[in-house]
Amino acid sequence: MAKSYMGLILAAQDTNDIMGLTKYRPIASIPFAGRYRIIDFSLTNLTRTGISNVGIVVPHNYVGSLRDHIRGGQFWDLNRKTGGIFLMHPTIDSEIGKSNVKNFRSNLEYLHKSKEKNVVLCSSHLIANIDLQSIIDSHEKSGRDLTIVYKKEGGDLKGYRGCTSIMLNENKEIEKFGVIVDSPEKANISLEIKIIRKDLLVDLLMSGVQNGLVGDLNKFIEHNVYKISTNLYEFTGYTKFIDSTKNYFRANKDMLKKEVREELLLGNGGISTKINDTPPAIYKPESKVSNSLIANGCIVKGSVKDSIIGRRVVIKKGATIENSVILQSCVIEEGVEIKNVIIDKNVTISRYQKVIGSEEFPLIIEKKSLLDG
Repeated sequence: MAKSYMGLILAAQDTNDIMGLTKYRPIASIPFAGRYRIIDFSLTNLTRTGISNVGIVVPHNYVGSLRDHIRGGQFWDLNRKTGGIFLMHPTIDSEIGKSNVKNFRSNLEYLHKSKEKNVVLCSSHLIANIDLQSIIDSHEKSGRDLTIVYKKEGGDLKGYRGCTSIMLNENKEIEKFGVIVDSPEKANISLEIKIIRKDLLVDLLMSGVQNGLVGDLNKFIEHNVYKISTNLYEFTGYTKFIDSTKNYFRANKDMLKKEVREELLLGNGGISTKINDTPPAIYKPESKVSNSLIANGCIVKGSVKDSIIGRRVVIKKGATIENSVILQSCVIEEGVEIKNVIIDKNVTISRYQKVIGSEEFPLIIEKKSLLDG
């Protein structure tokens, strides 16, 4: 059934609240949980259902990191003659996160050439392990032209600030859309996953551009939802939008909870990612590690607590790391103290340095930095 569906991933999100990690890359290719990239979740969710044609709307700059990670799509079985993976570069509006409609308008040939009749639309910055086949089944059964996926969330909504909320009437039909602000109230959060007929999507894009409408494609579809027969699907699993430094830090820390880690990283057959051939981590006798994820290729001689450590990180004797996220290929020298910090790739922290942030506002050390007092 998924053979009549293609995937479209929106990977051109606003980076204003996560700029320390997006100086050289889009959100989609930020490393996550020691060995993955953010976009791995969207790619895996799509391809595990049998979808073999995936287009990715990329930002206008720093695409090299994303291209290097995705390559030919072989890690998601997308290196094929028919279908495969297609990067949709913006050609008109260069503003990141605002060019989706015009971008698709400039790449309509790709949509026309694709043989599939339906489109599964998703955003690359959503962390979730979703069985899309059940959503496709719901869409088929409903007979509607559009399916919108949402999640009921209650209590603290700070992690969803700026996300789209869906207000439903007593018949469980869409009444209106809103934007999440800090509120203790419950809300239906749009997960920015939609299934729509391809011909309908093309018609909407054509009419939208002709009328001068430019903006995020999800918002554009929501603006027209009252003209479209719509089905709703509720997802109940773990979700997190990586649209800020706080959410990135919290999502990584959530991976230290066994139940979340098993659902997100191992559920539904696991999450596929680019393969790196590295040996197992080495723990020296003097090392102390507790409640942490340590990726392959690491050499640990110091102390690590409540932290995520990426591939090929060297932690030397006497160094202490607590409540932090260290990305790949970093060197932490002797006697260094690190707490509440996110350290990007290829950073060296020289001996006896203290690098301390707060849990609410973790400190970010940018890629290829050298901290030498």
